[in-house]
Amino acid sequence: MKRCPQCNRTYTDDALSFCLDDGSPLISTSGPPASDPGATMAYPQPRDTSPQATIAYNPQTPPPPTPPPSWSPMPPPAPTKRSVWPWLLGIGAVLVILGIGVVILVVVIASMTNTNNSNSNNNNSRAANRNTNKNANSDDANTNPRSNLSTFTDDFSAKSWGTGESQYGNIWYQDEEYHMHATKGGYIVMYAPDKKEYYDKDATVRVGLRSIDGAPPVTGYGLVVHGEKKDGKLEDYGFLIYNGNDPKYKIVVHKAGAETKVADWTPMSTIRTGTAPNQLEVRIRETKLDFYINGQFVTSITDDANYKTGRVGLYTSDTGEVAFDDLEISK
Repeated sequence: MKRCPQCNRTYTDDALSFCLDDGSPLISTSGPPASDPGATMAYPQPRDTSPQATIAYNPQTPPPPTPPPSWSPMPPPAPTKRSVWPWLLGIGAVLVILGIGVVILVVVIASMTNTNNSNSNNNNSRAANRNTNKNANSDDANTNPRSNLSTFTDDFSAKSWGTGESQYGNIWYQDEEYHMHATKGGYIVMYAPDKKEYYDKDATVRVGLRSIDGAPPVTGYGLVVHGEKKDGKLEDYGFLIYNGNDPKYKIVVHKAGAETKVADWTPMSTIRTGTAPNQLEVRIRETKLDFYINGQFVTSITDDANYKTGRVGLYTSDTGEVAFDDLEISK
């Protein structure tokens, strides 16, 4: 048997250890104590039967702090260092592409330059002829007493002269020049269109001319004045040059289609050789004809055939190709 020392309640169940009323530990007793008649019975204090206060949970009360974890958090991984090689390779690729573009541009420009050079080579002689004409015109201004002359110019950009191939040779336009070559041993005379601008009475006539391949006709090529066909036969004067290794000039006359020499071949150092351009000039004053090469006076003749006027023209002989440009007729 067990008893609560506080409230003296006894329990017969030996399995209990605590008082069911106040929770005090129970003590064992062997049996009821011997009754002592003289003893004073002490009564226990009345037990408090009021229920214990219930502890209510207060949600306002903050929860106890969470104890620190027993583990240490892993440090964040170190940032991976990026390689500079991709940047270098990218920049190198851009530079290579730019280099290829520059090379292509240079090739295209070089190709265009070559094309322009080929055209320029054809036009260089024409430009030289024009410069020569300017120099000759300056000399003429100093020596020609006439003033207020009107000048007609044919730069052969308009195809108004005759062209074509025949038994005597071939005539054609090319690069704004008038090209001619005759058959071997023969010659060609081509008169200007039958227009008043091309008639030469008392006129000063100039023309630029050059050998295309540096092998000029050995029997000469040059300028024709007083040109006219009578009964289909040539009548004119021809002022011819040979600009090979030993440059020289001569003057011929055509009468009834026959060619004779008025002035035989005469050496002349002012004639430019090879493919260099030259300028021929004839100044006509009534029956007197003065002849100039590159602005320099060379000789005079009298119009014994009494032609006095006619159309200007161009002359070539043999197989050497020649070209004419910048024809001027001042009256």
